Amino acid sequence: MNLLNYDFIAQENLKFLKTYKYKGTDQSLLYNYVLSPFANWCLKYVPLNVAPNTLTLLGLICIIICHILFYFVMGDNFQGTIPGWLLWTTFILHMIYMNFDNLDGKQARRTNNSSPLGMILDHNFDSMIIAIQGTNFVTCLQCGQSILAFLLICVPTYPFYIIAHEEYYTHEMNLPIINAAAEGTVFVGSLFAINAIFGCDFWTQKMPRFYNLQFNTVAIIIFFVVVAFGLPFVFKKITKFVPLSQALKSQRYMLFAGLVLFYVIQFSPSDVGSRHMRAILYIFGFTMSKAVGIVAVYHVSNQDLPNYLNSIYLFFVLLFNTIYGQIFGQSLIEEGLLLQGIALITVLVHVHFLYNITRQISQALKIKVFKINK
Repeated sequence: MNLLNYDFIAQENLKFLKTYKYKGTDQSLLYNYVLSPFANWCLKYVPLNVAPNTLTLLGLICIIICHILFYFVMGDNFQGTIPGWLLWTTFILHMIYMNFDNLDGKQARRTNNSSPLGMILDHNFDSMIIAIQGTNFVTCLQCGQSILAFLLICVPTYPFYIIAHEEYYTHEMNLPIINAAAEGTVFVGSLFAINAIFGCDFWTQKMPRFYNLQFNTVAIIIFFVVVAFGLPFVFKKITKFVPLSQALKSQRYMLFAGLVLFYVIQFSPSDVGSRHMRAILYIFGFTMSKAVGIVAVYHVSNQDLPNYLNSIYLFFVLLFNTIYGQIFGQSLIEEGLLLQGIALITVLVHVHFLYNITRQISQALKIKVFKINK
């Protein structure tokens, strides 16, 4: 088997790529009356020879620039005084990313270049942005290298993964009047601007009315409550097509990954989470991103979802190493080194996935990825 060129779509399922049509609606008032009209206005100035996937990639690059700037300015502490210019830059680039995210689909329809590959790349880049921009957001909320940082990343990660399954089972994506793609993304961007205006210190202030918890802790609890309120409606849609047991079963992989990382943070013999939280966030974020990509690929190719991905073995190694350290006082493999190694593998595995999906689908449909297909 050629591991570099790996086919994620079975040969007999490639035929479904040619008949796939994206179905979806967005009922968001913010999207329909502000974001979409603005994107339509911008579309007038986008040349017809610009490929939709190019716009998708430009959006991702905007967030990568923010991520690199945050890393070199703020380091790995995920807290501290953030320069105003960095927060404003992140806010502006975040909003530009949002516009690119709305433009790519419009350009695809305008040039008659819609394809399953475009949908997969769009979904997958959006899921990557949760991990990449998420670390910046963690710093913005002054979470530090603590369990709060991990919990904050969990807030958008699990809903995104579940909604990907909703599209898989229902064969369409219908976003409600208030949703994460519009209001949620604008909210995240706006918080960078709010922090630029008022500073970041208020996130660590105690709130006597809420059991003396810090403001960022209360905010994360509220985020979880909002997410928990919306998820039953998603599962209700899914259960119109498959039993609830099957819908829940499909969530086991990411649930297991999250529980393992939570266990490592809480029970690490060397308190590795306080030193290598970035690696933990990368592992979780890019694991989710590839898992979302797999769901999207299997959706457009009409394949049955796998019970788990091979990356699950990395989490077994991580869990075993932590338990070994608890029992014998020292982990079998130095915990920080193991986390960094798994983080690197997770990123490379994701890049491998993107390369092969792009290669296989573009060859099967005889399309160019970053050029207009006439």
